[in-house]
Amino acid sequence: MKKCQELFPDVITVTTSKKVRDVTNKALMMVDGEADATQHTNQLSDMTLPIMDKVDILLNDNKFEELEEVKPDNRENQNDHIYFNVTLDQKWFFFHCLQNQNLLPETLTLPVSEMVKRLNPTYNFTFLDMAWSGRRERVYIQVNHNITEARQFVDLCTGQRGSSFFNTRLTRVWNKGKAGECVFGGNYDFGLKRMLSDGCCDEGTVMFMSHTEESGEFIINTNGKSPQFGIVIGYLWNSGLKVLQEVAQLSDITQVTVVHCGVRVDAYSS
Repeated sequence: MKKCQELFPDVITVTTSKKVRDVTNKALMMVDGEADATQHTNQLSDMTLPIMDKVDILLNDNKFEELEEVKPDNRENQNDHIYFNVTLDQKWFFFHCLQNQNLLPETLTLPVSEMVKRLNPTYNFTFLDMAWSGRRERVYIQVNHNITEARQFVDLCTGQRGSSFFNTRLTRVWNKGKAGECVFGGNYDFGLKRMLSDGCCDEGTVMFMSHTEESGEFIINTNGKSPQFGIVIGYLWNSGLKVLQEVAQLSDITQVTVVHCGVRVDAYSS
């Protein structure tokens, strides 16, 4: 305690300087483009200037109270400050949903910009890790990036807009065991009557119905041809159809949880 008192005789000064340090970057952003920006930057970067003098400079700035109003999404480099949990399998990066979740073994972190620059402008592969009764299976969905609803589906897999499919459950099976069987899931439940629309979809088709930019419901055809319940955004890939067909026969499909989700990209693409 004595050593602390010797090092930090004025706790108020230390607390204030810490607060200033946390917001200094924001302060510099706000004065960036102002007439006195260069003057402020030079003063704050002067190593000979006492810390409390720098505090006074910031506190006396008439824009200081506006610092909390600065939104990161107004900055072009915002993606460099948000990080994905990433796993690597052979030549693929798996960017996992931006949510509070348990890290997978040997998880890496990469900025969002690393994922964005690797996204294919035509199509992308999303993944949903589904778990039930001690089992866990990964389902891949190839989505058409040229469709607005498909891009929204990708956002809900990655959590870039805040909301996601992470920790959601499958909600129902339509026409169970019959031709046109479909599995429903997502972070919003429209109800069957609102979903039904004209059109016909093949087995393995993935449809999506948007509620808001941050919510919607996906529908996956698991048997024969089905009505078009929403906008067709893509198709199941590899063994995904087999997994969903098995899931559809469960006595209670709501026990199936999306425990992880995200997007798969080529680790070696530029």
